[in-house]
Amino acid sequence: MSRNTLTAVNPATDEVIGQHEMLDEQGVRDKLDATRRGYDELRRLTVAERARKLHAVADLIEQRQADIGEVICREMGKKFSGVIAETKISAAIVRFYADHAEEFMAPKPKQVPGAQKAEVVRDPMGAVLGIMPWNYPLYQVVRFAAPNLAGGNACLLKHASNVPGSAKLITQLFHDAGFEEGTFTWLPVSSSAIEGILRDPIVCGVTLTGSEEAGRAVARQAGELIKPSVLELGGIDPLIVLDDADVDKAVEIAINGRFDNTGQSCAASKRLIVVESMVERFTERLVDQVQKLRIGNPLDEDTDIGPMSRKDLRDDLHDQVKRAVQHGAQIETGGQVLERPGAWYAPTVLTNVAPGNPAFDEELFGPVAAVITADNVEHAIELANHSPYGLGGTVVGQDLERAEAVARRLDVGMSFVNRPTTPFDELPFGGVKRSGYGREQSEYGFGEFLNVRTVYVADA
Repeated sequence: MSRNTLTAVNPATDEVIGQHEMLDEQGVRDKLDATRRGYDELRRLTVAERARKLHAVADLIEQRQADIGEVICREMGKKFSGVIAETKISAAIVRFYADHAEEFMAPKPKQVPGAQKAEVVRDPMGAVLGIMPWNYPLYQVVRFAAPNLAGGNACLLKHASNVPGSAKLITQLFHDAGFEEGTFTWLPVSSSAIEGILRDPIVCGVTLTGSEEAGRAVARQAGELIKPSVLELGGIDPLIVLDDADVDKAVEIAINGRFDNTGQSCAASKRLIVVESMVERFTERLVDQVQKLRIGNPLDEDTDIGPMSRKDLRDDLHDQVKRAVQHGAQIETGGQVLERPGAWYAPTVLTNVAPGNPAFDEELFGPVAAVITADNVEHAIELANHSPYGLGGTVVGQDLERAEAVARRLDVGMSFVNRPTTPFDELPFGGVKRSGYGREQSEYGFGEFLNVRTVYVADA
């Protein structure tokens, strides 16, 4: 395989399914020059005109669900029903910004002494570079692109190298909706090109969803250039099962929160913290249900668990599980690589996990659940917050007032009661601590890369 191509490999079969040429330095410069022209045209459109184009994007996402589903399934192994769910939330996010763009961009008048007029306006600033991951190839892109296009910023997409077909398809969606090359542009480049792109004056900021290591590098580069950044990084999200929880319901929530997308989600429920009086029943039921998960072709409707996205990530996960066992964890089910072509890993449940164990301290980005015993509710909260990360958290219990009180004490960006961390177009998405900073989605994700400008006109 050429070092100058992006190669897509089906993780279910090891089949090479596509190769895409990478841009050379001149190609990148040409794209950035086109972005300068495209941004100038985009910012001059009315907000209503940009909103109409966004509605067209949402329409195309809905109309092309099947094509999107097949490409994503084949490139990163997501089960087909999961892709359909991804298209639905993606379309909803795009429509949210199309519906609210004029409201969010409207000048906000202020009463200020000595002013004939004083208002706060929002202006576009240039092009936003989005460095996006492979695990939700469409959703992650629209999450950064829709608010920026609504506000008049152009978008530059640096997508994950293993999903070039998805990047190409998504770009075509935006182009077909009227956001032509120069307003929405895919940059098929390696990570080594990012710093040079950031240095171009047209780039006004960068948003990254990915690993903590990648976030540190991009934040350092953006900081040196005094350009804003938004980071959505890793998570070791807790799910607390209270002593009044319905066991069957708690297990259902835990499985959905941990094993959806084959466990490859930043906001997955990775640490299942169970109050001691519930842990035996919960673990027994959890293991039983995990063993019933159907492993198979992600394009098949009855599949519960598909492959992981890449073999190297599968092997990293297996190494973490082995180190967890060396530190005292016990494998209740799974814990092995499945011997077949592709990046397959058995759904796994670990018990006897505590602080100091890799399954407690590290992000396990795959189908591995760690059950952690808490002495009581206070201990459960202490364990949940014993982490350098703080993306999302879930509390399961029947007394909703009590469960909410526990959820409010979690050091996270998103707290959920009786539901895994779930994206909604109306709610902000993001974390605290080493899970990153800034917000996406909702009105809170709208102005991250807009100039909030004061306009003051003194009395004559």
